[in-house]
Amino acid sequence: MNAGAEQLEARVREHLAPGETFRAAIWVSRADGRTSVGMTRREMSQFRFRKRVPDAPGDRRGVDGSKQSLAVGLDVHIRTVTDPRVLALTDRRLLLFSRRIGSLGDIFRPASGPVPPLRLRWQCPRSSFASVTEQAGRMRLTFTDRSGVTLLTPSADAQPFLAG
Repeated sequence: MNAGAEQLEARVREHLAPGETFRAAIWVSRADGRTSVGMTRREMSQFRFRKRVPDAPGDRRGVDGSKQSLAVGLDVHIRTVTDPRVLALTDRRLLLFSRRIGSLGDIFRPASGPVPPLRLRWQCPRSSFASVTEQAGRMRLTFTDRSGVTLLTPSADAQPFLAG
């Protein structure tokens, strides 16, 4: 395990309940909407230049489920690659953390620097988490409520999370 992974694990462990076992953690983000995925009919429409209404939860590509689903609840807290989140798996829960910014210095800390403190953004019981798959840096999470979300992640770091 490299130093960055050890720091990340230590930061996640700060949020675990007594007796809860850490399994894995990985940085995740959402595509910025400018990926090389095929264009939809709506995007090709002549009316596309009208005022753009932001996507509502559940309307984004890669997110399936009702507005009350676990996948949509998770997706609300996912940001683009410039502000990645930490997805952690324990024996009891699936957790999502953001970097907690304590000062302006934390904003400009290089990505290779120490992992800053984390803030819990979202969680669900492990029993509500159905499966995870990864292919070419895209991790697909599915839940027992039949919802799902696709996240971007470093492929090299995916194996420990998949095994967790």
